[in-house]
Amino acid sequence: MDNTTVRAVNRLTARWAGRTVTGERDSVLTAAGVWPLLALLADGAGGPAREELAGALGIPAGSAAKAARELLGALAGVRGLQAATGLWAKAGLALEERWLAELPQGARGELSGDTEADTKSLDAWASERTGGLIEKMPVELGEETLLVLASALALRLTWADTFTE
Repeated sequence: MDNTTVRAVNRLTARWAGRTVTGERDSVLTAAGVWPLLALLADGAGGPAREELAGALGIPAGSAAKAARELLGALAGVRGLQAATGLWAKAGLALEERWLAELPQGARGELSGDTEADTKSLDAWASERTGGLIEKMPVELGEETLLVLASALALRLTWADTFTE
């Protein structure tokens, strides 16, 4: 994976941390989970949205999908880490075929319009992709729902040295 992508993810994380972490409470955050999703969206976006996403990502939109796939591949190689990116579109919603072809394998699903069935499907995706750490997708579906985007990072690890007070 290109170091440019790692630096871009780190810059986005630093921007978010600078705006949200006050030091009053312990915090852990990373943009590594959502960065690939934003990159995939940038690749398919046009006009001002494409420019805004590229600015947030810190790389050109034209190279974003490739960088997203490489980052997801690198995250998959981290022991104990599960990384997932998903996009569900309502059945019949017109999406650009070129863009769909750039999505990582297994990232795309379809919303049937049956709220109960779609909710069960999204919950199953969340649970499966996080080893059960996230049992339900934190989204409410309705008849007007056209698109659902999701990313998740789940990390299970054992510390080499235990923490002490």
